Amino acid sequence: MRIKNKALVLMLGLCAVSGKYSYAKEVLVGQDQNTDMVVSVYNNNLGLVHDTRKVNLLKGKNEVAFEGVASSIQPESAILSGSGIKVLEQNYDYNLLTANNLMESFVGKEVKTAIQNPQNGQTIYNKAVLLSNNYGNPVLRFDYGVEANFPGRVIYENVPQNLRVKPTLVASVENKDAGAKALELTYLTGGLSWKADYVAEITSDKELDLNTWITLKNETGTDYENAKVQLISGSVNHTSSAGAGIRPMMAKAVRMENAAMDSFAVASVAPQSVADYYMYKLPQKTTIKDKQSKQISLMNIDKVKYEKEYRFTSPLYLGVGASKSEFEKNHPNIVFKLINEKSSNLGQPLPAGMVRFYENKNGENMVFLGENRIEQTAVGEKAELNIGQAFDLYANGKVTDIKAISKDIYEYQVEVTFKNVSSQTAQIIFEQNVYNNWEILQESMKSKQKNASTAQWSFALAKQETKVLKFTVRINRNI
Repeated sequence: MRIKNKALVLMLGLCAVSGKYSYAKEVLVGQDQNTDMVVSVYNNNLGLVHDTRKVNLLKGKNEVAFEGVASSIQPESAILSGSGIKVLEQNYDYNLLTANNLMESFVGKEVKTAIQNPQNGQTIYNKAVLLSNNYGNPVLRFDYGVEANFPGRVIYENVPQNLRVKPTLVASVENKDAGAKALELTYLTGGLSWKADYVAEITSDKELDLNTWITLKNETGTDYENAKVQLISGSVNHTSSAGAGIRPMMAKAVRMENAAMDSFAVASVAPQSVADYYMYKLPQKTTIKDKQSKQISLMNIDKVKYEKEYRFTSPLYLGVGASKSEFEKNHPNIVFKLINEKSSNLGQPLPAGMVRFYENKNGENMVFLGENRIEQTAVGEKAELNIGQAFDLYANGKVTDIKAISKDIYEYQVEVTFKNVSSQTAQIIFEQNVYNNWEILQESMKSKQKNASTAQWSFALAKQETKVLKFTVRINRNI
């Protein structure tokens, strides 16, 4: 009978080694076992992580512990997949090993204490029951009594299993075949963000060089080593709770993004359309450390065509019942106009970001001209960026006469004088808001109606030139 039992034990042991006998044992999958990392970063503090690691599994049930996931992971969004793997249960362990958590775990248990003898310097060891953590000031019960302000150290026998060194996703899986498996964990996490910053260097009166820098920020609580990074531009609707519908949507996103990443090694920074958004893939792998802000060059485009205009907005009020008014030394806004098309040497989706303009005039030191934010700009769209006010251009204006045709109809005569004391010709835009229903009866320069309440004049003003605009507008509040 003993021989049979020994044979049975030996047989079971051999089965366990060969993977044909299943039992649940936690398999720690560390970050050093990673074989592929893809991180998709969205504009709104959101990231999608594909973390693939190689691990040896037994046949049957395994407890897989993915160590080092993001501390801001959304556990309900996590998908663990692999060939022949069926996930039975998932748990996110975020109770980390800290001095406070370690002490809290031993409340009610016996610990070892150490205190130094001030006379001879020797360490005196003792045992006590930890009654309370007390916010890091332990209350201990010794054989001789209770210490509330113990001056020594508390020593713990071991680290409790419920405390993790790093945030860990633990999954119970059913494995079809024993052996090495590539397990991919995909999840959404907060704490990842990116933004674009543009440097526009003026090279001539009509062209500039546009360099784009991307700033990646990682506050997820973990590092992403040697990762393929793709940036998603667009406004993605996302709530703090992923909800029941997240898994099918995530699965679709995984398939789409994995397909897009197949050509990552040879891809340029030219954006690709993904559903209703645009994806910019960085041309090489990079490491994003936790609590790190990283700058990466995204695109450099030379000889981008632009137009610059000086835009005045009249402060005069023109409406039924208005009185005579005037203004002096009204300076125009400096507006750079870009058209996102190939004829301007652009023609690709531009992510939103801050554009800073610089100019190196006559080979001297670079001068900062101003900055403004460009919104996400699709191909064919126009962008107008106001970077400040011109010092050497100004206008003086006034309402010279008002005629009351009736109680509801008025005519206003306006005169505006423009002066350019700079050393170059300026393209001027002058806009006058008019209230109620209106029409221009007379004008010294041709206008156009910008919209229902704005008249606009456009003209060139040569260096050291003065021009006077006169116009008469009739306003009728009954039409």
